[in-house]
Amino acid sequence: MKKSILIAIAAGMTSLATMAQKPCSIQGTLTDDVKANKVYIFLSDNDLVFDSNNIDSVEVKKGKFSYTSKFKDVRRALIIPVLDGGKSVSMNQTQLLMVPGESAQVEIRQKGATIGGSTFYKQWGGAYNSINEATEKVQAFVTKANQEAQGKSQQEVDALRDRLNQMLKEREEAITSYGEKHMSEEGCVVYYAMQVGPAAKYYDLMTEEVKKGRLGKLIKTLADEEKAREEARAKEEAKAQGAVENTAEGKKFVDFEAEYEGKVQKLSDYVGKGKYVLVDFWASWCGPCKAEIPNLIEAYNKYKGDKFTVLGVATWDKPKDTLKSIEQLGIPYPQIMNAQEAGSNAYGILGIPQIILFGPDGTILKRNLRGQMIEKTLSELLGN
Repeated sequence: MKKSILIAIAAGMTSLATMAQKPCSIQGTLTDDVKANKVYIFLSDNDLVFDSNNIDSVEVKKGKFSYTSKFKDVRRALIIPVLDGGKSVSMNQTQLLMVPGESAQVEIRQKGATIGGSTFYKQWGGAYNSINEATEKVQAFVTKANQEAQGKSQQEVDALRDRLNQMLKEREEAITSYGEKHMSEEGCVVYYAMQVGPAAKYYDLMTEEVKKGRLGKLIKTLADEEKAREEARAKEEAKAQGAVENTAEGKKFVDFEAEYEGKVQKLSDYVGKGKYVLVDFWASWCGPCKAEIPNLIEAYNKYKGDKFTVLGVATWDKPKDTLKSIEQLGIPYPQIMNAQEAGSNAYGILGIPQIILFGPDGTILKRNLRGQMIEKTLSELLGN
């Protein structure tokens, strides 16, 4: 009798182990308004970070597609229909957590999706659909309000803005309310922890059963990583604030140096030498930085000489990319190459571009110069 019981228990354990090893599957349908013949599946690594090199694709036949995960662990998946014979991709990106042993059924529309399938995905889909519905209401109102605002009085425009703010508040209330009602559902609470956040908040709201379940440890890890990032960010901001105070307008410049191809360049090679120096902390990948370059080139060409120059500081950038952008943008003024974090640490810079004007003796005259303020400031100092 005992032997048969042990055999039964062993068989049950084998069945559970087999189930745990089963991959996740997705059965998908595209509605008629999504004209796609292929679907991309962007996949994360096992730390749930998306990897641009990890992409699968499946064919769409008669509006349907099927995908089975090649992994035996949990992954994020981003489902994107490919339109126009592969010439473009849909703006509608449906994200799932692929859990071994679970099966999802996804209907993708031009805007949004409906997610169901096994119990986990019904719960995940319930959270997704609730949030998406609340968001679509706001988006529809914004589209309509932008049309109605044309030719309206300021009072009427303010009324539309007040209504939008009220709708945004209602959206947040709807999201919070749905989550509070479904925190005992594994799929829902995991969706909120991963997609709404913060993860720590929803981990604390999880029931003990969910915490001790198959995904509790995962969410705890995300919450711990989130906390670590917040602490690191707080330290970085505190450090930056100290540097900003130390390099405020009216203070003397703080020197830094950078090495590129065996040559060391310092800020003091340019600043404090008897000229006004407009220093641009920038990077090749930064769109707003590139938008300011024409203003800087114009200032350089207009005022360069014994009294003024412009200096670029390549920040958080690869030298080869910096050089490529210098050539493409036609930047004529000198650069401190490969500065990386040296300049940003010295001046408490958390975002670029940061454009700073230094006086002839190295005094910091202006920070955060942008656009027309560059010409206005220089014309007041240097005239025409």
